[in-house]
Amino acid sequence: MSTYTIVDYFGYDLSPQDRMKSIRTAGFDGVILLWADYFDPDYKDFPRYAAKEGLFVENTHAPYKGAEKIWNDSAAGADYMEQILSCIRDCREYGIPTMVMHAVNGMIPLPEDASLGVERFRRIDDLAQRCGVNVAVENQGNPLYLDLVFDADNRFSDRIGFCFDSGHENYYSPNWHLLSHAYGEKLMALHLHDNNGKEDAHVLPFMEAPEGWGVDWTAIREKLQSIRYTGAIALETLNKGYEHITDPVEFLRLALERAKRIL
Repeated sequence: MSTYTIVDYFGYDLSPQDRMKSIRTAGFDGVILLWADYFDPDYKDFPRYAAKEGLFVENTHAPYKGAEKIWNDSAAGADYMEQILSCIRDCREYGIPTMVMHAVNGMIPLPEDASLGVERFRRIDDLAQRCGVNVAVENQGNPLYLDLVFDADNRFSDRIGFCFDSGHENYYSPNWHLLSHAYGEKLMALHLHDNNGKEDAHVLPFMEAPEGWGVDWTAIREKLQSIRYTGAIALETLNKGYEHITDPVEFLRLALERAKRIL
């Protein structure tokens, strides 16, 4: 039986506590969190808020601003690396099993020399093993960065895996079919949302769009079944296009219905 999770912020002007309460009332089993103060300064209290409502924390998203700098020999690159390592330590402290991170932001060309970035991922892997935390690298922007991370020559441990983001694939790399690529067997997490291929909109799955637009949910279902995925069906969606639904629980129930159509 599948479990269903959703990102803790889904587009309504609610306190974090009320968001958690609404998510549970709608019938979701757990949440995925953003581990940064971009939106809420009390984000480190979110695991407690979730537990109070009977929700489990499936994973947390590491800070994503400046992710591409992890490949750069610069003060900003070193600072971003420390943010990632700190997030892994926090996952251990707060009992969060998996951290999701970007390898890049946007369609940035590969670095001429990737050795520093690979070495930093080696440090990430080492700390993840020592902390007992999984690190799921998400497709965002140029998918060739995933090849850098998952190159067999790097020999990273099984703590380094893949987070498949359906909306990012449809927007950035629609012809890559990442779940049927070598990354499918490394799958640790999902970020499921839809778009028309022209913007990273984070709308509910099964959006109404002209034929040929939008995420191919039948293909994703078949791929998840083929690799025998047993993890949570996780939505990373906003209420864009559904602003007329003023009750957040009503929107979340619609979101759960869409999630159950996926798998």
